[in-house]
Amino acid sequence: MKRLLSFVLLPAIIGLACARSNGATSPTHVVVTSTPANQSITITPLPATFVSPAAPEQYQSTYTELDTALASFINSLPTSKGEPLNLGAELSYANGNIGEPLLNPSTIGLVQKQLDVLKSMGVREVVVAIKFPLLEPDFPHSADYLQFFKQVSAEIHARGMKLLVEAGPIFSGTIYSSVHVDWSQYNKDTFVADQQNELITIANQVQPDYLQIANEPSTITKLTGIQFTPADYASFIQSSVQKIGHPNGVKLGAGAGTWDDPAYMNDLMDIQGLDCIDIHIYPLGRDASLLQRAYTTALDARNNGKCAVISEAWLYKVSAEDLTAPGSTLEAISSQDSFSFWEPLDEEFIRAVTRLSQASGIEFVSFFWTRMFFTDLDYSQYGSLSFEQLNGQLNQTSLVAMQNGTLSPLGLFFQNWIADGFK
Repeated sequence: MKRLLSFVLLPAIIGLACARSNGATSPTHVVVTSTPANQSITITPLPATFVSPAAPEQYQSTYTELDTALASFINSLPTSKGEPLNLGAELSYANGNIGEPLLNPSTIGLVQKQLDVLKSMGVREVVVAIKFPLLEPDFPHSADYLQFFKQVSAEIHARGMKLLVEAGPIFSGTIYSSVHVDWSQYNKDTFVADQQNELITIANQVQPDYLQIANEPSTITKLTGIQFTPADYASFIQSSVQKIGHPNGVKLGAGAGTWDDPAYMNDLMDIQGLDCIDIHIYPLGRDASLLQRAYTTALDARNNGKCAVISEAWLYKVSAEDLTAPGSTLEAISSQDSFSFWEPLDEEFIRAVTRLSQASGIEFVSFFWTRMFFTDLDYSQYGSLSFEQLNGQLNQTSLVAMQNGTLSPLGLFFQNWIADGFK
């Protein structure tokens, strides 16, 4: 299980709307228009008569398992403490794993449009992944990347929204990023030193409201080959906090995925100057055990005088048994997420994570697969497609829907969930 879970992070990149496309035209070359930052746009909801289709027979047991686990978890939570909670979303068109297409002149228009639509949905905080080593001085186009992310930050703040920047290594060598990095040129010390230089640049020049120093240590190892023990990881975070400081009042955070060894989280709790513990949630675990771990971690953070945030969350549509089955791949798991029959479970997952956050005092939650707020696919029509075909279809249809201001049933639920105060 640990071998597979060390790789289950990669869904954090599958949702990149610009990263890969099977269409004839890359979404980054589509010309879009944006409304002024202080002007709302009109959202076109789907008909109120929408009813989610039933799960196909082969998915019914998984559906029932996840539905039961989510409902049981929600019922187990104590009454909300009533503390403020902001729900946010990944700003997918600005994700650093996209690489050089970010520098196309049309990309900032996509970013502006996505911000406009998300703000109209009630989103007030967004997450942007700025990946290492894009901003290193000797990396190709590093100055252009820095200018792009500075402009993204300005667009976010001009709309009265807050920005959380996720750092960490780019997904080089995977199907989720075309950017090439030779990780063999780094050892642990040089990786830490160069990553810290980039973090300092982000804090001082991009000026996010939150800066996540690192998360998902198992993914760092998977991507770079560099091993971090919990003690190594804590040392990396501690020295980073000292070197970055808190310019412009930025809140510094770090954390792990719920599937990582809990020791990684435990060793962060006592770090002076680390403001927030950051949690990533994807698989539920058996009987929602990983949601329970997120809840406990958030309580521990608060008890240690730190804020808690969830900068990535989405529901894996896979049973606890299938998650670790021989031959199970991330592509197979993620391709299942595309279909409209899962929509009620996505709603329940959003409810569960919201209730978890309210009960434990988490102050900010960001949901990852932003494109699912604009589109989903009918299994009877698209169920036979490969992972890459599904990914391309979702990217293209979500782009068109976003440009038109059209929400999927899940997007409409999310908008209403925020507007109604999570009721």
